[in-house]
Amino acid sequence: MMILNDKKLVNLIKYTPSIVVGFFAITVNIIIIKDNQDKAYESIKSLREDIIETNKNAVKQSTNKASNYILYKKKMLIDELKILSQQRVNEAYAIATNIYNNNQNKPKTTVTKLITDALRPIRFYEGRGYFFIFQMDGINVLHGLKPDLEGSSAWDAQDLRGSYILREHINLIKQQNGEAFYHWWYQKPGEALKKEYEKIGFGKYFAPYDWFIGTGEYISDIENDLKISLLKSVIDFEHSENENLFIIDDQGNLLANESKDNHLAFLSNSNSTITEKIATKALLEGNFITLSDTPLNKNDNDRTEIAYIRRIKDWNWSVGSYFNSSNVNNYITIKQQETNSLNQKKLTNIIILSAFSTLFMVGSSLIVSNLIARRFHRFQQRIEHNIHALEASKSKLHHMALHDALTGLSNRILLLEKIYEAIESANIRHQQVAIVFIDIDDFKKVNDCHGHSAGDELLKAISEKFKHAFESKDTISRFGGDEFVFCFPELNNLNEAYLKVAQIQQLFDEKFIVNGREIMTQCSIGVSMYPSDDSQPEGLIRKADIVLYKSKAELKGSAAFYNYQLNEQIQYKYLLEEELRRALDNEEIFLLYQPQIDTKTQQLIAVEALARWEHPKLGSISPDDFICIAEEIGIIKEIGLFVFRQACTDILSVSPAGKNAINVSINISPKQLMSPDFIDLITQATDEIGIDRHRITLEITENVMLNELEKTYDILTELKKRSFCISLDDFGTGYSSLSYLNMLPFDEVKIDRCFVNNITISKQSKALIKSILAISDAYGMITVAEGVEKKEQLTMLHSLGCNLIQGYYFDKPLTLSTLHNTYLKQ
Repeated sequence: MMILNDKKLVNLIKYTPSIVVGFFAITVNIIIIKDNQDKAYESIKSLREDIIETNKNAVKQSTNKASNYILYKKKMLIDELKILSQQRVNEAYAIATNIYNNNQNKPKTTVTKLITDALRPIRFYEGRGYFFIFQMDGINVLHGLKPDLEGSSAWDAQDLRGSYILREHINLIKQQNGEAFYHWWYQKPGEALKKEYEKIGFGKYFAPYDWFIGTGEYISDIENDLKISLLKSVIDFEHSENENLFIIDDQGNLLANESKDNHLAFLSNSNSTITEKIATKALLEGNFITLSDTPLNKNDNDRTEIAYIRRIKDWNWSVGSYFNSSNVNNYITIKQQETNSLNQKKLTNIIILSAFSTLFMVGSSLIVSNLIARRFHRFQQRIEHNIHALEASKSKLHHMALHDALTGLSNRILLLEKIYEAIESANIRHQQVAIVFIDIDDFKKVNDCHGHSAGDELLKAISEKFKHAFESKDTISRFGGDEFVFCFPELNNLNEAYLKVAQIQQLFDEKFIVNGREIMTQCSIGVSMYPSDDSQPEGLIRKADIVLYKSKAELKGSAAFYNYQLNEQIQYKYLLEEELRRALDNEEIFLLYQPQIDTKTQQLIAVEALARWEHPKLGSISPDDFICIAEEIGIIKEIGLFVFRQACTDILSVSPAGKNAINVSINISPKQLMSPDFIDLITQATDEIGIDRHRITLEITENVMLNELEKTYDILTELKKRSFCISLDDFGTGYSSLSYLNMLPFDEVKIDRCFVNNITISKQSKALIKSILAISDAYGMITVAEGVEKKEQLTMLHSLGCNLIQGYYFDKPLTLSTLHNTYLKQ
């Protein structure tokens, strides 16, 4: 019995593994076959959805790309028209100047004819543009379109709105340093006289003959030119083979259409049902619609097309792109056949492999195989676990080394790698690369108002928008603080870079939600291009940063592209900064003095000290330039103290203390005034020099009071206690000058030259100056008028009661020796 039982046990051990393995193999095969079929079905279903969605995204992207380009060109229309007008007039001005310089020995009439003969035949703006020349009193010298008007006066010419066209343009030219843009309404040649169209032009003063040279163009004509150009260019935008771009108007007229296959393009002017449907359903923000066309016979496929349409505001255009879904069905059928064939091959391989495995396992000892398998399995698990842990740690360290910890964006190291790759690809494909450097405007205010944690959350929110807005080939990097750098590779032209920049700016049109708060912000943008601007990643980043600095300084929220002239301007400013630091030590800064004359006695009462900088190589540098730079680099305090001490020393040397001693006015920078030791320094200087403080008038401008009125009040009050006189410079040009007179202890107000210039010709300027004088008299203040250049201005200011005047009518700013010899020498 024991032997039998042992034999059964041996047989059981001998055959049981085979039975178990066979059953297991059959079960596994059934499961695999069923799972393979299910996956094939789901794969085909998912493939169709993915292809439809991919095509929808593609037509949407193509439509948005074309629409954004049209909107950008439309937005830039007026600026481009102004630039073209200015360039044309500058060319005409150069021609006139050259003719005048080469013929100065000839009579004016001869030179005038040479100039008009040279400019008369010139045409531009598709033959519509021409030049005109007017004397500053309104006499027509040249009219390129209507020569019969030459010699007549257009001074009283008005448009249908009652505006004096020529007078207004001439006044603008006078007010804006000899050149100005102008908008006016005028009839078009060949159109009804009662119908006028808006024009934009540019005029430039020609001093030798008291002319101005100008030109202009109708905005509607330039807009029509732009539309024609866009219809030709937009339809050729790059898109996939299955897409078709089109442009229609609100009446359903097909303006432009692109098709690679006639049977896909049932959009045509003859098919008005579809075009009118598209025109009525187009929205500004864009939307999808489905277009269907009935087949001609049963053998034809249904032509169902999915389109994405976007309306162009004001132009009554709709831009769209569409694809044929029947192509998707054909593609799916082919893929399904391929999948079934592949599954059949896989199934055959699985069955063969299963049979071989079964025979192999049956022939092996169950106990030995199990021991080996289990031990190997344990070893394998340990090895895989260690490898996976090592790979995970390595991947994490690698990611940390190349990405920003806060936002998860690429850091500088990865950015440089991506730029190198983009440059190599661009060299091979003859493409361009755009490096876009952006800075979040007023980010410090977010930290100050909401805390640094809110600032971090804002950076995260901005980064998330960036991640979802651009393609995977584009690189977005947090460069440091609130700065980001984009690398846009594979660009075919500069317009694509403009579109990328516009896309970034659009992301800031909406508010960001940070810790439950809505925060509105914007960014300033600088762009450099490979290969035109630099060939190295570091150089491209540096130049994008340079142009960003310029863009942010001129107008926050704007974008600027790098160019050679801009670089020269910035390099020149850097040069001035470096040279200015050494200017005092090199004795390059000196003072001039402009007399201030009593209107009653016409005697010298005081002078205004004016700082000048004469560089041995750069020449004379305007105070408007170097004073601003001194404030930016933090040396205005040293320059201001030098000017103060030198002015006091000079005036005391030529006009000692006494009954007729003259006073001196000294301009004080806002930063200089607000420095903690300002009062003590100038007090100490006057004590050392020995000049009476009541002879010193400190001139300050209104902008010093805009943000720190209380502190300004305390400082000015203390200066008054120490016997200094205080003057409000450029009175009337700010927003709150009158309220400051009531709150702050001023002794003097200075009337800005912009009012004095027009006092004899403008009733408003005369009335304003009269009001200023009345207010000053009521407060017991001295009034000083700047920029007096004509006797008529002096006479009127005297009659109105102005105390002192200064300007070129008496003298320009003088050296100390000239001042002494002219006014003070006994």
